[in-house]
Amino acid sequence: MFPFKNFLLLRVTLCLATLLWVQQVYANDKDYIKIYHPVIHEAELLVIAKDYSAALAKYRDAFKAVKEPFARDYYNAAVCAMLSEDYEQTFKYLDELVLKGVELPFIRKQDVFKPLHETKAWDKFLKSYPKRREKYKRHANLDVRADLDELYARDKYYRFAKGGLRVYADTLRKIESDNVDILLRNIQKHGYPGETLIGVGDTIEQLPRFSIVIERQTKAKKGFDFTDILKDAVQQGKLSPQAAAYLMETQQGNRNYKTKALVKVACSNKKDCEGDKKLKSLNKYLVEKLTEQEEAKVNALRAEIGLEPVTDYRRKVLYSLSDNRFMFGYKWSVANYLAPSRDAAQVLLRGLVIPDTALAAE
Repeated sequence: MFPFKNFLLLRVTLCLATLLWVQQVYANDKDYIKIYHPVIHEAELLVIAKDYSAALAKYRDAFKAVKEPFARDYYNAAVCAMLSEDYEQTFKYLDELVLKGVELPFIRKQDVFKPLHETKAWDKFLKSYPKRREKYKRHANLDVRADLDELYARDKYYRFAKGGLRVYADTLRKIESDNVDILLRNIQKHGYPGETLIGVGDTIEQLPRFSIVIERQTKAKKGFDFTDILKDAVQQGKLSPQAAAYLMETQQGNRNYKTKALVKVACSNKKDCEGDKKLKSLNKYLVEKLTEQEEAKVNALRAEIGLEPVTDYRRKVLYSLSDNRFMFGYKWSVANYLAPSRDAAQVLLRGLVIPDTALAAE
């Protein structure tokens, strides 16, 4: 049996080697937190203001500053180009998406690009797609992607087996620990698995499947802390700050970055909740009420990893609810709660207020 002391030594060695590797890489690379994400933030605010041409110019500035922009930003820039009737630029960014691993069916079904389908430029794009797809397959390390996807499959297999966690608790703990070691070895060898290394999947995934390994390592379970690795990955442009913030909150069991921008509370028993003035905020998008000091603290933490102020983040998420042409929201941006009773609804609504630009729930 493998001695426990040796197991801990292996884990510490892997961690130190991984951190040393990422620090050495970062020393010779550009800091996305300083030169990329602030410009993307400016572009996104211009989108909200519906100044698509100005937003497109900002996206261009951001892309010029780094070697590998993010696919999500290429997509939003393509939409800006489309709405600015700069179709040549639209296709250039669509080409970049293909090189990131985004597949044709996803692009084809986006309503914002459908007016292009009847053009000769679209026919040209379709003809060039197979070559660009092959170029993506040659440049991305699909073997690493497959190995990392296997971590997700290993994590899920016994959870969905008959008996689940009740029967296979010990097995799952062993799998989670092994998955951490495998992920750390991959990071040590290849760097953090960002878009350049493994692509983004066919639909611009918000989090690769292997992220489940990090999510399982919670502070409550005394799991491995990926904080330093995640922050380094953000600086190197291998992980978006939004994804890093979500993963760090999940691990630490807190909401320091306020990645949950909006909350909507509904009542399962509508009659029980009717006529209660304390429940007038039901079925509306709400935000957590913060004092000036609390908001300043949150914004300082967010700025450290390249995130916009929390107020602007909320504006973007609210905007995404009314204009789905752009990718501004994330799966963790909005929380929907269904209260079983009047009392439960009152508890869930505590500390929540209607934002100035709230959207009325339909």
